[in-house]
Amino acid sequence: MKGDYDTALKLHKTHLCIAQELSDYAAQGRAYGNMGNAYNALGMYDQAVKYHRQELQISMEVNDRASQASTHGNLAVAYQALGAHDRALQHYQNHLNIARELRDIQSEARALSNLGNFHCSRGEYVQAAPYYEQYLRLAPDLQDMEGEGKVCHNLGYAHYCLGNYQEAVKYYEQDLALAKDLHDKLSQAKAYCNLGLAFKALLNFSKAEECQKYLLSLAQSLNNSQAKFRALGNLGDIFICKKDINGAIKFYEQQLGLAHHVKDRRLEASAYAALGTAYRMIQKHDKALGYHTQELEVYQELSDLPGECRAHGHLAAVYMALGKYTMAFKCYEEQLELGQKLKDPSLEAQVYGNMGITKMNMNVMEEAIGYFEQQLAMLQQLSGSESVLDRGRAYGNLGDCYEALGDYEEAIKYYEQYLSVAQSLNRMQDQAKAYRGLGNGHRAMGSLQQALVCFEKRLVVAHELGEAFNKAQAYGELGSLHSQLGNYEQAISCLERQLNIAREMKDRALESDAACGLGGVYQQMGEYDTALQYHQLDLQIAEETNNPTCQGRAYGNLGLTYESLGTFERAVVYQEQHLSIAAQMNDLVAKTVSYSSLGRTHHALQNYSQAVMYLQEDCLWAKSDAPCHELVQVQDTWKTLPENPKLGYTLYNESEVSLLLVLTLRGAGLRLAEQLGRREDEAKIRHGLGLSLWASGNLEEAQHQLYRASALFETIRHEAQLSTDYKLSLFDLQTSSYQALQRVLVSLGHHDEALAVAERGRTRAFADLLVERQTGQQDSDPYSPVTIDQILEMVNGQRGLILYYSLAAGYLYSWLLAPGAGILKFHEHYLGDNTAENSSDFQAGSNTALPTATCSALEQHIASVREALGVESYYSR
Repeated sequence: MKGDYDTALKLHKTHLCIAQELSDYAAQGRAYGNMGNAYNALGMYDQAVKYHRQELQISMEVNDRASQASTHGNLAVAYQALGAHDRALQHYQNHLNIARELRDIQSEARALSNLGNFHCSRGEYVQAAPYYEQYLRLAPDLQDMEGEGKVCHNLGYAHYCLGNYQEAVKYYEQDLALAKDLHDKLSQAKAYCNLGLAFKALLNFSKAEECQKYLLSLAQSLNNSQAKFRALGNLGDIFICKKDINGAIKFYEQQLGLAHHVKDRRLEASAYAALGTAYRMIQKHDKALGYHTQELEVYQELSDLPGECRAHGHLAAVYMALGKYTMAFKCYEEQLELGQKLKDPSLEAQVYGNMGITKMNMNVMEEAIGYFEQQLAMLQQLSGSESVLDRGRAYGNLGDCYEALGDYEEAIKYYEQYLSVAQSLNRMQDQAKAYRGLGNGHRAMGSLQQALVCFEKRLVVAHELGEAFNKAQAYGELGSLHSQLGNYEQAISCLERQLNIAREMKDRALESDAACGLGGVYQQMGEYDTALQYHQLDLQIAEETNNPTCQGRAYGNLGLTYESLGTFERAVVYQEQHLSIAAQMNDLVAKTVSYSSLGRTHHALQNYSQAVMYLQEDCLWAKSDAPCHELVQVQDTWKTLPENPKLGYTLYNESEVSLLLVLTLRGAGLRLAEQLGRREDEAKIRHGLGLSLWASGNLEEAQHQLYRASALFETIRHEAQLSTDYKLSLFDLQTSSYQALQRVLVSLGHHDEALAVAERGRTRAFADLLVERQTGQQDSDPYSPVTIDQILEMVNGQRGLILYYSLAAGYLYSWLLAPGAGILKFHEHYLGDNTAENSSDFQAGSNTALPTATCSALEQHIASVREALGVESYYSR
């Protein structure tokens, strides 16, 4: 072929010489143009540009507009090949403008087709589609069925890449009809191939399979091994989508046999890749590694760098599935090195993204963020809707990272960018993911109404997609949020829909999740018998499907329900089963939940030594940084357990976003709350441990734990920017800790320390109010922990005596202080009835443990305290 072009060049040069001798300017232009075309065919694009520019100059001088139009088109092709895309686009546009000026529809059609192809080659499918559509409007006058078929095919491809699969089907069917009219079997084969892919994307697997079988038949009649190989691969992919992996493997094995038969090593490598992926999906990882290793070896023998890149990526995917993230990361490093050699920014961007995901799975979020930022930097060099979509997904991954780090404001910013990209490209799946991220972010910030809007929009998108699983998942999330908002009827409605969809799909895991969620709502409503029925269903499904994770979840929730009922012995039985499964699976989160519940129930049963044992173990787990694989929400139930044992506790399920203990992320374990800067779980555990230690008589250790709990609550309150509702829940817990600590310190005879703690509680509440009034938000904090020395210094600045009161969980404490003398007297007065009272009756709830008293009754108590302290006698002196 090269020899033919060399011969043509010689002839065109002879033509040029003759034209120059004859001073035929127009003929010289034609000769330059022909030479440019020959150089273009030889891949010598610089030379092609040189001669086409000379042709353009002459055509302009002789005012040959038709020649100018075609030359602009030829220059555009050469510039595009050189990567000078801006210049290429300008020349394509000039070709179109001149053709329209001349009313030359044939030339106009070529220009429109070329412009569509130009944008398509750059992944700019939104820009490409209108040019193809304009071509098709001219088609009736062109009488070019072959050209019309090609444009229909290209327009179908553009819509396919944009996710407009129904439109893609429409144009591929037109392409197919034209190919049939032309009796062009090869074009029919191409149309059937892409039509089948579009039907597969629409989840119409029967139509997709039918199209690929037609392709296979045509490939056999054409004796086209490439087309036959493609058909077998596409059929295998359809069976993958149908979740018939073994059926898919049979097609891939036929591919491999065909590749061996025709002795095509590249086809062989492609078959190895497909087989490796299929075996990875059925978790036969050894076989998957074997096939992908063979894939890599073939590409290395062929010195096929792009193939090697793909093989390294496939091996990495297997290692990711095995949880061998270090090995996976090494594969991605190999892939990146090859991608840099190939100078392929698209490939490099993809690898950076995968490296980021790997680091997320390794729980190194800061490093993951760095890789996603590098991915974004590479994507900025690319144009086209695919690279824009990749940017959007990188934003989504960054949102996931910041959510895992507890930086919800930053997470929300990235999810909003992800949503903007998904909406601009009309990518419904990605919109659903972005809304889900935004919902979770707003929920974690305590902005529950904003979260509700996001989850409702996610549900709308799920309905538009028409995918049952997505709808079920969206109903589950919305139900969980309604439950949190106290909208129990809406929660039940959503979760029942999730349950019905799960049953229609015969998806037992999804049915189990819905049952778990419904059990949680009914428990919050105080309908414990119904709650138990749903948790028993959850357990039954888990046992039938041999799912130990869900078995543990169900045991835990049954234990919590019986704890709510006050049936503590049965609660202990279920939580011990929960703990047993958690230990077998080394599930840190489940251990934390079961230890905490066992500590509470043993405390309620007055088995204080056992309660302390479990809670001490719980503290150790809460401080560890092992990975976990469930979403849980740990509810502090110390506050009202003995006062109202039927109060519903928050349950946990895999679809619920945890605000209190851990965050789990797209298949990756995250470190526990301490590493994420989330200390609330540890504070609650230490608070409960302090109470049990106090109840068991270990006041010194109780003092230590309650001090630690109070300090942690203070840190959380000081650092967090949360909703008012959330701050109120923390306020109650912190108040409980301060009051419990006062009781313990008084029992130890540390009256001065008890006074300092009482003042800390009072000052904290005042500081919150002051900051809110001054700034409207808690962006600064004038409060720092008060010490006894500071209190005495303040007293020394007064002229008279000071009487300080504190209400601490059923007790009225009083300190009489004098300038220069400090604490003169201390008095405690029990505000309950005359029945015996001890530390086991107190359960971390100042506002619940304090009996209701009228103002006159409280005045009487204070009067008696003043008399006991001798305050009146001091005044009389």
